[in-house]
Amino acid sequence: MCGINGFNFSDKTLAYAMNKAIKHRGPDDEGVFVDPEITFGHVRLAVLDLSSAGKQPMTYNYAGKSAVIVFNGEIYNCVELRTKLEKMGYKFDSKTDTEVILASYLAFGFDCVKDFNGMWAFVIYDPVKKIFFCSRDRLGVKPFYYFLDKDTFIFSSELKGILSHHKLLLNNVENINLDSLNLYFSLGYVPSPFTIFNKIFKLEPRQNLVFDLCSKSVNKWYYYNVPKYEPEYDHTKLIEEGRNLLKNAVELRMVADVSIGAFLSGGLDSTTTVGIMNQFTDIKNLHTFSIGFEGKYDETHYINIAKECFGSRHHHEFFDQNDFENLFKEYAEIFDEPFSDYSAFPTFTLCKLARSYVTVALSGDGGDEIFGGYPEHINGYRLSLILKIPRPLRILLSKIPAKKNLDSYFSLYLLKNAFRVSLTKYSEFFSNALDDDLQIPSFYKKWASDRLDDCFKTGAKNFGEILRLYDLMFNTLPDNYLAKVDKTSMAYALEVRSPFLDYRFINFSQRIPTEWKIDTFKSKKFMKELTEGIVPKEILHRRKKGFIPPVQDWINKDCYNPFLEKTNEILNTFDNELANFFKEKVLKNKNKLYGRYKIRLFMFGLWYDRWVYKPAEK
Repeated sequence: MCGINGFNFSDKTLAYAMNKAIKHRGPDDEGVFVDPEITFGHVRLAVLDLSSAGKQPMTYNYAGKSAVIVFNGEIYNCVELRTKLEKMGYKFDSKTDTEVILASYLAFGFDCVKDFNGMWAFVIYDPVKKIFFCSRDRLGVKPFYYFLDKDTFIFSSELKGILSHHKLLLNNVENINLDSLNLYFSLGYVPSPFTIFNKIFKLEPRQNLVFDLCSKSVNKWYYYNVPKYEPEYDHTKLIEEGRNLLKNAVELRMVADVSIGAFLSGGLDSTTTVGIMNQFTDIKNLHTFSIGFEGKYDETHYINIAKECFGSRHHHEFFDQNDFENLFKEYAEIFDEPFSDYSAFPTFTLCKLARSYVTVALSGDGGDEIFGGYPEHINGYRLSLILKIPRPLRILLSKIPAKKNLDSYFSLYLLKNAFRVSLTKYSEFFSNALDDDLQIPSFYKKWASDRLDDCFKTGAKNFGEILRLYDLMFNTLPDNYLAKVDKTSMAYALEVRSPFLDYRFINFSQRIPTEWKIDTFKSKKFMKELTEGIVPKEILHRRKKGFIPPVQDWINKDCYNPFLEKTNEILNTFDNELANFFKEKVLKNKNKLYGRYKIRLFMFGLWYDRWVYKPAEK
């Protein structure tokens, strides 16, 4: 796990400046490769082959061909790939997956990534073809930012790496992308390919990019597509296959030359991960980590059940409002574009705790998106049932009187809204939902509609399935939850691996019938069957809660009002309608829905104060 930087011109000083900006990602070593046409920089967190043989940038030569790489991530099936390449005549000087990537590129070209099982963002310089070959993993676990303008191409693992090119002054207030700003306030993050600044982009998950050093042109394409939804109804076969896949995915992610631990939240996903790890290690020597909260938000009871069941060397800390406030500066430093998932605050604490004992930690990320674990998926399933009701009756039910209630997923008010939404085109459901209560920008409407169309094309017939795929490929995971984990973990040079993010689980999930995953009241039904006997029954049958600190309660306190009002004045300079929505609705109400928007405004203020250059400050 590392950090990468580079550009299409020669400048060693700039490369070291970019390395310094992301040094937290790789404190073990750094390197720079300079050529008359290109410069690569790298900071290293040594996980496989801790020797100098793993140093990057790395060059590989074979049969008169050569290539140079900077790589961030892990290829879990690298041993299998190395064996295959050795039979073809390729030689290796290290045990690193980095060298395997280079040899695979020389052997198979751009298609090499189709054989990779892992998480990655890398750039390969091919001196013969005069190109940069860039790639990001299928789900976007590892980040990849790039600047493109005329003849200049700059890339980095983090936005702040590119912002180190001070002469460009890319974080000028006038360079804020207004469409990205609308996406942020609609989603709580800025999705790829956009960033908050003009001319800086994210490579999308499952995408390759080639930058031609001669023509200065860019070509991008998707190397992976989600298989069509084709449900199978052999229950015994799917259960057996799922358990074998889960076991193998965990085993692959336990390969390292450094210490490994695991997050243990008391939820189904992380408890399952630790339960499977028990088959490959002495659990009494395995370090596990968790965070607790005050009152109704606390899951310590279930964490203790899991801890006592497995007998791991468990470490637990509590997170309160003082911890939240003490992290403002650190949060703004690490999140170099607006990001509002407030569970990032305790995740900071969790990662810092874990790094005190281990270098690698396994997590349960992705289980909800694979097996249908969110209330939205249940509501999607219900919406599919509503769509079966004759349209005239739906029109009538959409007009039933209901008191406004934005605090519950299951209120009569939201049910009425569901009937109303069901009368519109399916791809516009998000655009029309609660449109009387929200400010929904047209750019976000198109973004969501286009991606729902993509999910529908996979063959999903149930809207619960469509929403699950939407979360998996576009909404909750890429550039959102995975960005949160990457930023908070790499801030402490901790590598986080999740078995559920194995791309084979994506393919597997497309064969599980929708009704086996979710119904009108239950979620993750199939996963609970899959993990029976692995996790304690109390956790297997508990209601989903999520890693939710009481930040909404804290933000509603009067002491934060001046900062929120000041931030809204800043927002008003960019978007008057959006600022008015906050002024007239969000800042005057304390329900859960508006609480989410209030947090987005608060996090935007933290980011703006740290990262935006204001001309008046000259």
